[in-house]
Amino acid sequence: MFGFWNYNIVVVNNVRFDMDAEELLKRYNSGERNFRGVEFSNANLSNANLSSANLSKADLDEADLSNANLSSANLCEANLYEANLSGANLSNVNLSNAILCEANLSEANLMYANLSDAGLEEANLSGANLMYANLRSANLTEANLHGANLMYANLFSVGTRFLSAHTNFSEANLSDANLTGANFSYADLTNADLTNAKLSCAFFCDANLGGSYLENTDLREANLSCADLEGANLTNADLTYANLAGANLTRSRLDNAKIIGTMLELLSLNNSRLKNIKRDNMLTLENLLFRFESEVKIAQVLDARGLLFFPNSIARLTTINGRENQEPDFLICYKTAKGLKWGILEIDGLFHTPERRVKEQEIEKYFEQNGVRVYRFDSKKCYREPNKVVDEFLELLENQN
Repeated sequence: MFGFWNYNIVVVNNVRFDMDAEELLKRYNSGERNFRGVEFSNANLSNANLSSANLSKADLDEADLSNANLSSANLCEANLYEANLSGANLSNVNLSNAILCEANLSEANLMYANLSDAGLEEANLSGANLMYANLRSANLTEANLHGANLMYANLFSVGTRFLSAHTNFSEANLSDANLTGANFSYADLTNADLTNAKLSCAFFCDANLGGSYLENTDLREANLSCADLEGANLTNADLTYANLAGANLTRSRLDNAKIIGTMLELLSLNNSRLKNIKRDNMLTLENLLFRFESEVKIAQVLDARGLLFFPNSIARLTTINGRENQEPDFLICYKTAKGLKWGILEIDGLFHTPERRVKEQEIEKYFEQNGVRVYRFDSKKCYREPNKVVDEFLELLENQN
C-alpha cells in the first residue's frame, strides 16, 4: 500500500517511483480506493471510473475528468480549479469545501452531491443535474447555471458575497428547491422555473426574473424590491409581507396570489394581471388599486371634490431611450380661470433615495416637455393633511404659466 503522492510520484514502502494516470487506474482497478491528498495536476482521466474513491484534499488542478465516473467519491476539500468535469457522473459525491473555481461542470450529473461551502466561482454548471444537491453556503459568484436542474436543491443561506450580477440562473430548474434566505440580488433568473420553491426571506433585489415561473411559490417576507418580473407567472404565489417596492410587474400574472401586508410602493399596478388576486389588506377605493395609505387619502379628497383624476395609470412618452411607459401617482385635470390645466401629483415615500430622485427628475423633464408639470409631496404629509396637500397642488396649477 502507498501513503501519498507528490506531483505524479508515489511512495510505496518508502520507495519512490513515477506515477501516471494509467498507473492510477491500474491501482484503482486492483482494489485501491484511498487516494487522499493525491497531487495530480493536469492529469488526463477522461472517461475514467473512480467511483467511491477517496480523493479528499486531492490536487486535481486543471485535470481532465470529462465523462468520468466519480459517483459516491469523496472529494472533500479537493482542489479542482479549472478542472474539466463536463459530462462527469458526480452523483452522491462529497465536494464539501472543495475548490471548483472556473471548473467546467457542464452537463455533469451532480444529483444528491454535497457541495456545501464549495468554491464554485465562475464555474460552468450549465445543463448540470443538481437535483437534490446540497449547495448550502456554496460560493456561486459569476457561476453559470444556465439550464441547470436544481429541483429540490438546497441553497439555504447562500450569502450575499456568493452571488453577483453575473451569476446566470437563466432557464434553470429550481422547482421545489429549498432557497429559504438565499440571496439572488442582481442575479439573472430569466425564464427560470421556481414553481413550488421555498423562497421565504430570500433576496431578489434588482434581480432579473423576467418570464420566470413562480406558481405556488413561497415568497413570504422575500425582498423583491426593484426586481424585474416582467411576464413572470406568480399564480397562487404567497407574497405575504413581501417587498415588491419598485418591482416591474408588466404583463406578469398574479392570479390568486396572496398579498397580505405586501409592500407595493412604486409598484406599477396597471399592466400586471390583478383580476383574481387575493387582496387581503390590499388598498382599494372604488375598485381602484393603491400602493399605500397616503395615496388612498389623496384619492378620497380628489373624489370628494369631484375632480377628474387618473391614479396609477400608465403614460406613454418619448425619453432619451426612445418610447417608454411611465406611471405617475396621480394625473389630475383642474378647471382654472385660465382654462383646463393638467398636472401630476407625486407622493415621495421611503424609497425615494437621492439616486432615485436623479432618475425621477429625468422623467419629470420628459413630462414637462409635453406640457404636464410634476409636483411632489411627502408621503407623511399626504397621509396626515391630504386636504392641505390638494389645496397646495391646485394652487400651483392655478398659478402655472
